[in-house]
Amino acid sequence: MQEKLKQLELLVSQAISRLQHQEEQAALLRHKIRQQEEQLQRFKQNESELKSLREWKKNTVSVLRKLEARVDKEIARAQNQKEDSW
Repeated sequence: MQEKLKQLELLVSQAISRLQHQEEQAALLRHKIRQQEEQLQRFKQNESELKSLREWKKNTVSVLRKLEARVDKEIARAQNQKEDSW
């Protein structure tokens, strides 16, 4: 009877040890999940900022092209006036 009791205590001790190990693993996994969620949030924020920057670049290039066309037109007009005055 004593032997069976010792075996039972050993099994309980092993089960408790395994349970503690599993709880530690679960805590580590929860921590990793939180880190992954935070990284995902940062990624989404960066993605949104990138989208905004691309839109800004598109608009800026458009404005610069229009400005370049105006400048070229003014240069051509000035050159024509200069030639006409000679």
